Amino acid sequence: MAFERPTYDESWHRVAETRPRLRSTVQSVRHRVRGRTWHVLADPSNNQHFRVSDAGYRFVGLLDGRRTVEAAWSAAAEQLGDDAPTQGEALRLLGQLHTSNLLDSELAPDARRQFERQRKRVRKEVGGYLKNILFLRVPIWDPDRFLDRWTPAVGWVFGPVGVGLWLMLMFAALWALAGRGGDLWNQSANVLAPGNLPWLYACFVGIKALHELGHAFSCKRFGRRRHGQGEVHTVGIMLMVLTPVPYVDATSAWALPSKWQRAFVGAAGMFVELAVAAVAAIVWTRTAQGTLTHGLSYNLMFIAGVSTILFNANPLIKFDGYYILSDVIEVPNLYQRSTQYLKHLVKRFVYGVKPLVSPAHSLGERVWFFVYGWAALGYRIFLGVVIVTFVADKLFFVGAIMAIMALVGYLVVPTVKLVHYLAAAEPARVRGRAVLATVAMAGLPLAGLAYIPAPDRPRASGVVLAAERDVLFAEVEGFVEALVTTGSEVAAGDVVVRADHPGLRARLMELEARQRALRVRYQGSVTGEPAERRMLVEQLAATAELVEKARRDLSALTVVAPRSGVWTSTLDDDARGHYVRRGDELGVVLVSDGSGRIPGAVKVAADQYDGPRLAEAVGERGEVEIRPMGRPDAGFRGRVVRSLPTGQRRLPSAALGQAAGGPIATDPQDAEGRTAAEPFFAFEIEPSPGSGPWHGREPEIRGLGGRVVVRFELERRPLLEQWVRSARQALQQRFGVPADAEASGLGGLGI
Repeated sequence: MAFERPTYDESWHRVAETRPRLRSTVQSVRHRVRGRTWHVLADPSNNQHFRVSDAGYRFVGLLDGRRTVEAAWSAAAEQLGDDAPTQGEALRLLGQLHTSNLLDSELAPDARRQFERQRKRVRKEVGGYLKNILFLRVPIWDPDRFLDRWTPAVGWVFGPVGVGLWLMLMFAALWALAGRGGDLWNQSANVLAPGNLPWLYACFVGIKALHELGHAFSCKRFGRRRHGQGEVHTVGIMLMVLTPVPYVDATSAWALPSKWQRAFVGAAGMFVELAVAAVAAIVWTRTAQGTLTHGLSYNLMFIAGVSTILFNANPLIKFDGYYILSDVIEVPNLYQRSTQYLKHLVKRFVYGVKPLVSPAHSLGERVWFFVYGWAALGYRIFLGVVIVTFVADKLFFVGAIMAIMALVGYLVVPTVKLVHYLAAAEPARVRGRAVLATVAMAGLPLAGLAYIPAPDRPRASGVVLAAERDVLFAEVEGFVEALVTTGSEVAAGDVVVRADHPGLRARLMELEARQRALRVRYQGSVTGEPAERRMLVEQLAATAELVEKARRDLSALTVVAPRSGVWTSTLDDDARGHYVRRGDELGVVLVSDGSGRIPGAVKVAADQYDGPRLAEAVGERGEVEIRPMGRPDAGFRGRVVRSLPTGQRRLPSAALGQAAGGPIATDPQDAEGRTAAEPFFAFEIEPSPGSGPWHGREPEIRGLGGRVVVRFELERRPLLEQWVRSARQALQQRFGVPADAEASGLGGLGI
């Protein structure tokens, strides 16, 4: 124990003879957390709060302005024994109290310099605000008097009666929305429409103002029961992703003795938001679509749902969910202590620095700090990327500045701090090991990513089609009388669709009657004028052509299979009486190979970013792996039998278009959904013998027309090279940079 907590400190002489004391306005509240007693020191005059252990509180309590620090520490050591704070712990405690403006004393220059170390924490916070422009806060107003006046009238909302009414309201809203899921989803497509954006922002500001008032009133309600605690002195504007929204500083809730009260104050904003959303849901279900009230109600529901799920209730970022989790598990400063614990693990087990005092005081805290530290770090990086990308979509220049700031904050600043730490006094005895371990941890993975070849397996989407198919169209308009059921085997010449056209039959009968009349007239004009006979001959020839055409049209109403195979009808099986126009597609004959098997092929469409290197690296006869969409366990092999050059715009199937859930953007003017918005590369793949979902008639019918994912096997390349290419392609696709930019910029690096 003495090794981990050295009793003496070399800087103790600088503060030993000072006579500090707590400010007269400081109040204390005792908390019981995880079986240990803690004290929250709060100064209502400046809204400063600080938590101190029971041993530290006894030491601070001995400082009355007349007793020296040395005398107080000696007295605490006599009273508490091994539980008394060490000189180093006492120094840190005094410095933190001084920084929080809770300590009243005239400090000697040496002592002031000692405490000045603690001011680095404040400078870090200020620097964090300046660096984190995404969540910059600007205080505006002190609402404490306003809250004191209105809390008696509003505070009941956060009591048992209010919670009961809130639950009833939630039930009523869910009941009203039952069965309206489709309408809710469909209207979400119009939320970001340009005409709705001003209303959406107005609803956002309004609901966030009510959210913050929920924190303020609940804090004041619970604080008033504790003899004047619960002051709320700051209301301001926070620039959240460059969007001004209101915020309230309700940190005085930390002094509430009950963790459930503190947790309720943290949840009060979401409590109010969901109540507003519930009222809006009921109004939305009872108003007509297209009205302003209907649209505003949906905006309120949308904002409350998205902000609650993605931000406020998420404990991985320092919003409401974070503070609720900290209170419930009784681990204050969870994020800071988790970060400190991860650093402690590196210092102790990687660098070998000793002695060190762990920020975790129990096994439970060690587990929480380890899991939460990594989860919060990963999520914050993910959220930063998402926010920067979102802003760059709207304002590219601002997004670029934010991206640079993010790189500085997440890469450059930590690197500078690491170098500064390695040069500091703490790791002096193990500096060589620390430097070597740092280089190994950073350099070896980077070298491995940059130089060790790894599989390069790009993917593209395709659709399963028959290798040979005969598409049959209606040559003449008519009404369907009979058709073969989809999936039936047909032989060459078999009738697949039989139609009729009463008007065409009547026309044929009329033409045949006219033809007979002309023949009678021609036979009666044997002795007549030659000119009349020539006219009758011409009329007979023209009528014969019309009769022959009418007979061909009637014959075309009976559609036969040109080759043997399996019939797939475009029409419904119960389409009897259905009217078809000339040129309408009737169905497809999937041509068999004579043994009842239908050879299949996979048609693949690759975009302009992956297409060129696939065409160059794979070529023809390249081996690929194919997996049906939604069935990753049913993979099979294939080979590229044909690759078409770029410039293709006609998709082999509408299933590859975005309208049908495919990856290829289609031309919005094409109602059929088969014209790609940009040219693509096309490949035809033949399944290897013995594989594929089309060996046998029934599996074949189920497999044809389905989407698949094709994985190409290219030359092995380092992962870093592959990631840089993927990132560049993502930026090109997202910000509209053409694919031929490969010829310049990063493309010139040969990546």
